[in-house]
Amino acid sequence: MQDAFKCVAEHVRTAFENEPVCVHVGNAQECEIKRHPQYDDFRSKAVVARAARPARSRLWDSMVAMGRLSDMRGDDKWRMAVVDCLTPFLIKKSRIIARDFFADLEDIRAEMVAAALATWSATARGVAPSEVPALMVKAAVDAAYAYAKVHDKESTIGDWQALLAHEEAPPESAIEASAIIHNADPRDPAVAEQIRGECHGAKLQRFVPPDIIRKFHDDIRTGRRTGVANHLASESMLARIFASGSNHYYYTSDFYPAFVGLPVAAEVLGVPPSSVYRMVRTGTFPCPTTFMGRKHQVYTRALMSHLNIPDIIVHPDDVENGAAHVRWE
Repeated sequence: MQDAFKCVAEHVRTAFENEPVCVHVGNAQECEIKRHPQYDDFRSKAVVARAARPARSRLWDSMVAMGRLSDMRGDDKWRMAVVDCLTPFLIKKSRIIARDFFADLEDIRAEMVAAALATWSATARGVAPSEVPALMVKAAVDAAYAYAKVHDKESTIGDWQALLAHEEAPPESAIEASAIIHNADPRDPAVAEQIRGECHGAKLQRFVPPDIIRKFHDDIRTGRRTGVANHLASESMLARIFASGSNHYYYTSDFYPAFVGLPVAAEVLGVPPSSVYRMVRTGTFPCPTTFMGRKHQVYTRALMSHLNIPDIIVHPDDVENGAAHVRWE
């Protein structure tokens, strides 16, 4: 078995590549704060900040917030970065446990990583960001001890027959949709993608001036603004990218400001002004927050997620077709 700590480290470094790491908004090019180290330097600062044991660390609070936001997008980069920055505090303990209980070191570390990630998921709501790292470390150590004490048994899995169980996938539900495209099958992924984009464009056209939409799309098409990464694209999207020779897809949330002020977010969520900052301190505010200078900000994507506003991937051509359709009505 490979060392789980090393696997996490390799995964994170591959995800960040050699790009500057922005823990504020996730994209250094769009961030107001200009100091953005590469990942190894960022990790060193995070480890030092954690070792100092302050009552709370803005850096770690922001890391946890970015992790929550990335989870909403189906991206594990920041979640795994949190685990990677905690492994220096688990290395020595894992060796001691493996030595004292004659357990395999790689197995111990695999249990630690699994427990840390399980705790990350379990603390997604109702836990202050400042408490999450400590809970992850504690869970990792507890899991390592629990595994070490039973590692010499024949099986630690229990009901192993369940691993052989196979259930039929439920039949696909009927799709109730009609395309703007004439004689097109909405069950076709490429058609469904186009419909989503056109519907989004129709909504934008009702509330946003056309010149703002055009300027945003011009920025996407000319590369002044980045779209989604190719690895996030579906097969139908990749086929379109291959045909056109360029990737112009973007998330609908990219059209809006990266974040909004805490008072505005509280008003949208219906949180009383008198309770806002207490909820942020205790981790009960509905959305992750971060610091920009001395002010709390709320990620627009997190706000959309809490309000059940889907953050879909769309293509400028489809959005503009939908907007034009509304203008013609």
